[in-house]
Amino acid sequence: MGVWNCILYGDPALGDERVILYFGPDGSTRIARPNENTQRPWAPLSRWQLELSQLQFTDSRTQRSYTADLTRTTLGGGWEAPILLGGWWCSKAPDEIASNILINPTGEPIFMTEPLIPEIMATPRFPRLAIREAKEGRAVICFQVDSSGNVQDPHFIELTDRIFRGPSLSALMQSRYKGWSDSELVDNRPACRSFIYRLDKIY
Repeated sequence: MGVWNCILYGDPALGDERVILYFGPDGSTRIARPNENTQRPWAPLSRWQLELSQLQFTDSRTQRSYTADLTRTTLGGGWEAPILLGGWWCSKAPDEIASNILINPTGEPIFMTEPLIPEIMATPRFPRLAIREAKEGRAVICFQVDSSGNVQDPHFIELTDRIFRGPSLSALMQSRYKGWSDSELVDNRPACRSFIYRLDKIY
């Protein structure tokens, strides 16, 4: 239940999308999207449903169906559209912000999810064994960024081959974002990175 800062990824036309999701105790689901320095109004989604440990809801406007495995330690999962697949990843909104939004969830959201600004983006090394075996692949890692800009709590969302796990994680943990507060009490923000391993063609 409550308000969550989320990132949606996997749509090549839109890239990573930052949104706010609200899950109400009455089964309602709402979404708001940042628009420059303000939030767009809340838009209704389908009612959320639980099947065993699976959370499900849909967005009829984008034709996306969302699922999440609630046995995981963080809120997130995958989405599916008629010709696209992607994922979503969230962190809980601070209590004081969430309580203000919950007073009037049908009105304007009152805070903004500011974008994360990269400071250091490390590049992974292509594993030599993968080169010898002519392996290509992709890794998607979602994680939290603390107020100092440090990467925390990484989770692999997609990994085509375990040979790419080590270099992807190493590059991620060597990366850093611009901090936004000196306080340790400020909540983390969600983020995801994709690493694509592709071999050059020899003609």
